[in-house]
Amino acid sequence: MKTVFINCNDNAFEEVRRIRTEVFTLEQGADKKEFDEYDSDGSTVFLLLYEDKKPLATGRLAKTQTGFKLGRIAVLKSERGKGLGKVLVTALCDKAESLGAPFVLVDAQLHAVEFYKKLGFTETGEDNITDRGITHMPMRKDLI
Repeated sequence: MKTVFINCNDNAFEEVRRIRTEVFTLEQGADKKEFDEYDSDGSTVFLLLYEDKKPLATGRLAKTQTGFKLGRIAVLKSERGKGLGKVLVTALCDKAESLGAPFVLVDAQLHAVEFYKKLGFTETGEDNITDRGITHMPMRKDLI
Protein backbone atom coordinates (compact mmCIF):
# COMPACT_ATOMS: atom_id res chain seq x y z
CA MET A 1 0.00 0.00 0.00
CA LYS A 2 1.34 3.40 -0.96
CA THR A 3 0.01 6.85 0.03
CA VAL A 4 0.79 9.89 -2.11
CA PHE A 5 -0.02 13.51 -1.30
CA ILE A 6 -0.70 15.74 -4.31
CA ASN A 7 -2.22 19.12 -5.11
CA CYS A 8 -4.89 20.09 -7.65
CA ASN A 9 -2.27 20.85 -10.32
CA ASP A 10 -0.73 17.38 -10.24
CA ASN A 11 -1.54 15.05 -13.15
CA ALA A 12 -2.70 12.46 -10.60
CA PHE A 13 -5.61 14.77 -9.70
CA GLU A 14 -7.48 13.07 -12.56
CA GLU A 15 -7.48 9.91 -10.43
CA VAL A 16 -9.01 11.91 -7.56
CA ARG A 17 -11.73 13.09 -9.97
CA ARG A 18 -12.37 9.57 -11.25
CA ILE A 19 -12.69 7.98 -7.81
CA ARG A 20 -14.89 10.74 -6.39
CA THR A 21 -17.15 10.77 -9.44
CA GLU A 22 -17.58 7.00 -9.21
CA VAL A 23 -18.26 6.97 -5.45
CA PHE A 24 -20.18 10.17 -4.84
CA THR A 25 -21.89 11.05 -8.12
CA LEU A 26 -22.58 7.66 -9.72
CA GLU A 27 -22.94 5.46 -6.64
CA GLN A 28 -24.40 7.80 -4.02
CA GLY A 29 -26.26 10.17 -6.31
CA ALA A 30 -24.59 13.34 -5.07
CA ASP A 31 -25.47 16.33 -7.17
CA LYS A 32 -23.12 17.58 -9.88
CA LYS A 33 -21.42 20.06 -7.53
CA GLU A 34 -18.99 17.36 -6.40
CA PHE A 35 -16.02 19.62 -7.10
CA ASP A 36 -15.86 22.93 -5.24
CA GLU A 37 -13.53 25.82 -4.46
CA TYR A 38 -11.29 23.63 -2.28
CA ASP A 39 -10.54 21.44 -5.30
CA SER A 40 -8.90 24.33 -7.10
CA ASP A 41 -7.34 25.98 -4.03
CA GLY A 42 -3.61 25.43 -4.17
CA SER A 43 -3.44 25.00 -0.38
CA THR A 44 -5.69 21.92 -0.31
CA VAL A 45 -3.81 18.63 -0.03
CA PHE A 46 -5.18 15.48 -1.67
CA LEU A 47 -4.24 11.96 -0.73
CA LEU A 48 -4.33 9.00 -3.08
CA LEU A 49 -3.98 5.46 -1.84
CA TYR A 50 -2.43 3.03 -4.31
CA GLU A 51 -1.82 -0.70 -4.49
CA ASP A 52 0.38 -1.92 -7.34
CA LYS A 53 0.09 1.49 -9.04
CA LYS A 54 -3.74 1.22 -9.01
CA PRO A 55 -5.51 4.11 -7.23
CA LEU A 56 -8.06 2.73 -4.76
CA ALA A 57 -9.09 5.63 -2.53
CA THR A 58 -8.77 9.36 -2.00
CA GLY A 59 -9.44 12.15 0.48
CA ARG A 60 -8.56 15.77 0.99
CA LEU A 61 -7.38 18.15 3.70
CA ALA A 62 -8.51 21.74 3.24
CA LYS A 63 -7.68 24.83 5.27
CA THR A 64 -10.99 26.56 5.99
CA GLN A 65 -11.90 29.63 8.05
CA THR A 66 -12.66 27.34 11.00
CA GLY A 67 -9.55 25.15 10.71
CA PHE A 68 -8.29 22.14 8.79
CA LYS A 69 -11.07 19.95 7.47
CA LEU A 70 -11.07 16.44 6.07
CA GLY A 71 -13.37 15.78 3.18
CA ARG A 72 -14.35 13.73 0.19
CA ILE A 73 -13.08 10.49 1.74
CA ALA A 74 -13.82 7.96 -1.01
CA VAL A 75 -12.92 4.29 -1.32
CA LEU A 76 -13.81 2.36 -4.46
CA LYS A 77 -16.65 -0.08 -3.80
CA SER A 78 -14.52 -3.10 -4.67
CA GLU A 79 -11.95 -2.08 -2.02
CA ARG A 80 -14.22 -1.39 0.96
CA GLY A 81 -13.91 -3.38 4.15
CA LYS A 82 -10.12 -3.57 3.89
CA GLY A 83 -9.30 -0.72 6.29
CA LEU A 84 -8.44 1.79 3.56
CA GLY A 85 -10.72 4.47 5.03
CA LYS A 86 -8.84 4.26 8.32
CA VAL A 87 -5.52 4.55 6.48
CA LEU A 88 -6.76 7.66 4.63
CA VAL A 89 -8.20 9.42 7.67
CA THR A 90 -5.16 8.64 9.83
CA ALA A 91 -2.74 9.92 7.18
CA LEU A 92 -4.78 13.10 6.66
CA CYS A 93 -4.94 13.73 10.42
CA ASP A 94 -1.17 13.20 10.67
CA LYS A 95 -0.70 15.69 7.83
CA ALA A 96 -2.90 18.26 9.59
CA GLU A 97 -0.92 17.79 12.80
CA SER A 98 2.37 18.25 10.91
CA LEU A 99 0.97 21.55 9.60
CA GLY A 100 0.34 22.71 13.16
CA ALA A 101 -3.39 22.03 13.42
CA PRO A 102 -4.58 21.54 17.02
CA PHE A 103 -7.71 19.77 15.76
CA VAL A 104 -9.32 18.58 12.54
CA LEU A 105 -12.93 18.78 11.40
CA VAL A 106 -15.04 16.52 9.20
CA ASP A 107 -18.63 16.56 8.02
CA ALA A 108 -19.44 12.85 8.22
CA GLN A 109 -22.13 11.22 6.15
CA LEU A 110 -24.59 9.77 8.65
CA HIS A 111 -23.71 6.17 7.79
CA ALA A 112 -20.05 6.97 8.56
CA VAL A 113 -20.48 8.62 11.99
CA GLU A 114 -19.57 5.44 13.90
CA PHE A 115 -16.50 4.96 11.68
CA TYR A 116 -15.24 8.44 12.62
CA LYS A 117 -16.05 7.90 16.31
CA LYS A 118 -13.82 4.80 16.28
CA LEU A 119 -11.01 7.04 14.98
CA GLY A 120 -11.40 9.55 17.82
CA PHE A 121 -13.84 12.05 16.35
CA THR A 122 -16.70 13.45 18.41
CA GLU A 123 -19.90 15.22 17.40
CA THR A 124 -19.58 18.99 17.60
CA GLY A 125 -23.21 19.51 18.60
CA GLU A 126 -23.85 21.66 15.54
CA ASP A 127 -26.86 20.94 13.37
CA ASN A 128 -26.46 18.44 10.56
CA ILE A 129 -25.78 19.95 7.15
CA THR A 130 -26.73 18.92 3.64
CA ASP A 131 -23.89 18.91 1.15
CA ARG A 132 -24.46 17.84 -2.47
CA GLY A 133 -27.85 16.48 -1.44
CA ILE A 134 -26.38 14.21 1.29
CA THR A 135 -26.88 14.79 5.04
CA HIS A 136 -23.70 15.10 7.11
CA MET A 137 -22.92 15.45 10.82
CA PRO A 138 -20.18 17.93 11.84
CA MET A 139 -17.45 16.20 13.88
CA ARG A 140 -14.08 17.11 15.36
CA LYS A 141 -10.92 15.39 16.54
CA ASP A 142 -8.38 17.04 18.82
CA LEU A 143 -4.83 16.36 17.65
CA ILE A 144 -2.90 17.78 20.60
